[in-house]
Amino acid sequence: MTQYFSQQTELIKEIHQQLTEHLDQRFTIAELSKQYLINTSTLKEIFKAVYGQPIATYMKEFRVRQAMKLLRETDASIADIANQVGYETQGKFSKAFKDVVQVLPTEYRKMQH
Repeated sequence: MTQYFSQQTELIKEIHQQLTEHLDQRFTIAELSKQYLINTSTLKEIFKAVYGQPIATYMKEFRVRQAMKLLRETDASIADIANQVGYETQGKFSKAFKDVVQVLPTEYRKMQH
């Protein structure tokens, strides 16, 4: 496995923190690379090395895990939860949720109660 400078790894951890603390916002790879002054391919390569998945895959699964928690612990509507975890539409959210969990958000919530 390629060794990365600890400075680059720390930068990737900062990017990860920004992504996971601001789920309601969508950041492109280009925006992140410009903001953090890192080459886009380097950003993608090091993120995958540190977190084990490409950024998009990681964030989709992270958003869905957060949504699962909200579905279990709150009575918020599916649309509200979708917005809270960064999906503009309930349809896109439901598709992403089903891709990860294999059931729709409504079915998941029913299974938890």
